[in-house]
Amino acid sequence: MKSYIISTIILAVLASCQSNSKKEITDKPVSIKVDSIPKTIKNEPVNEELNLIASFLSGNEPKNSGDFSTAFNTSEWKKHQSFINKAWDGVVLKSINPIHEWSKAEKIERKSETLFYPFSGADFLYVYSAHPDYTSYYLFGLEPTGEIPKKENVINPALTPNILNAVCKSVDENMTHSFFITKFMAKEFSNPVLKGTIPIFMFFMNRMGVELTSISPVAFNDEGKIIEANNFSVGVRFRFLDKGILKELYYFSQDISDGGLKRTPGLSKMLNLVSKDATTMIKSASYVCHEAKFSGITNIIISNSFSIMQDDTGVPFRYFDATKWNIRHYGKYTKPIPIFANAIQEDLKKAIIGKELPLPFRYGYNNPANLMISTRKQ
Repeated sequence: MKSYIISTIILAVLASCQSNSKKEITDKPVSIKVDSIPKTIKNEPVNEELNLIASFLSGNEPKNSGDFSTAFNTSEWKKHQSFINKAWDGVVLKSINPIHEWSKAEKIERKSETLFYPFSGADFLYVYSAHPDYTSYYLFGLEPTGEIPKKENVINPALTPNILNAVCKSVDENMTHSFFITKFMAKEFSNPVLKGTIPIFMFFMNRMGVELTSISPVAFNDEGKIIEANNFSVGVRFRFLDKGILKELYYFSQDISDGGLKRTPGLSKMLNLVSKDATTMIKSASYVCHEAKFSGITNIIISNSFSIMQDDTGVPFRYFDATKWNIRHYGKYTKPIPIFANAIQEDLKKAIIGKELPLPFRYGYNNPANLMISTRKQ
């Protein structure tokens, strides 16, 4: 299992635009809970099968395995459990606990219950470690949504090694380096028995202790309203319970470059709707907001966000007008890693000197890392 840990960080620029094929959708609207208030939901039962599949993937042995008992009793799964438990202990110690405690102490101001995370991929680990107290999460990436792992595959002992090998390779970079590597994601997320980001979200959700109630396909119409869909080609909605509070996470497999916004009706409108007054998170974003061809999403982030938590790969520092934003700097900023050397920000380097606050965890490509919290002035 140790072979799954990747010792050398290989970074690649974001993959090319997603296919522009026609999406099959319905017209039933799904409400966008931008200002929803957390409350206990009694009519949303936990989905036993979804959580057993998630437990199988994440190495968490359930209290009652039911029809999945054969799957949890194989020697391959027991080895998987032992390996993941050990790896997860390290993640909790180095990432989850420090991020969670830091977030509580810093008390990032917010205006709504919405967390907006463009360029995220399947990064539930970091978004929920830093921001576990929101009720609506909107994540975006080029990686395909995929599908829910099939029960018949999970309980088939002949497929167990393939499934467990695929999930370990898929989550490794996020657990080890704090980000996904695009080059590896393109390969691992296309496994025929473990497709796309859905299994990865299920892995991390289970490990983070939330309980799935449903996983359903979604899309959006020309007006930007999120709607139910017949397949997962556009996006997915996860509904889950955390301490009795029903929450939602949406992941959309979309190209949000200027070209993607122009080609895809309703995408700009949907981004504007879900990001309004949101807390925005950006990490390991390949410096795309520094490029002219991402001016649309950059302007949406700056115009709509109430707070922005980002490393230097996010919105360039020059976009932040000091008369409109309160800014706090954490960690250390020197320069981008070599592959992105042209994204150096001399103005950020000058602004941060002498103002650096402690950052007790890795966040993004650089180590030591840098992080900036910007909150709109009232």
